[in-house]
Amino acid sequence: MARIKVDCRLTGKFCIFQFIAEHKHETSTPRKTHLHRSHRKITPSLASEIYLAESSGIAPKASCELMARRVGGRENLGFIHDDYKNYLRSKRTIQMRLGDTGGLLEYLQ
Repeated sequence: MARIKVDCRLTGKFCIFQFIAEHKHETSTPRKTHLHRSHRKITPSLASEIYLAESSGIAPKASCELMARRVGGRENLGFIHDDYKNYLRSKRTIQMRLGDTGGLLEYLQ
């Protein structure tokens, strides 16, 4: 892993006093970069597609596969199947807190 060490001078300015450019691990190949968390995001347009698919009764796996085919493969989709499932889970949790079930849970606590 590359390393940089920075020091703060008395003047308030920062000074780089050590820089090591070599990596101690293999870097990712372009075929695998879409799997990194920093390269994955569910955009608002994809979120609306996910919501529409769920409300239509389409299974998450089938919906994810359809979206991947439309954009030319999973690597072009922008998220992985686990991100899809996590998005649905968090959406359902928020809806539960806001709905009647949330009121019941609050009452029981």
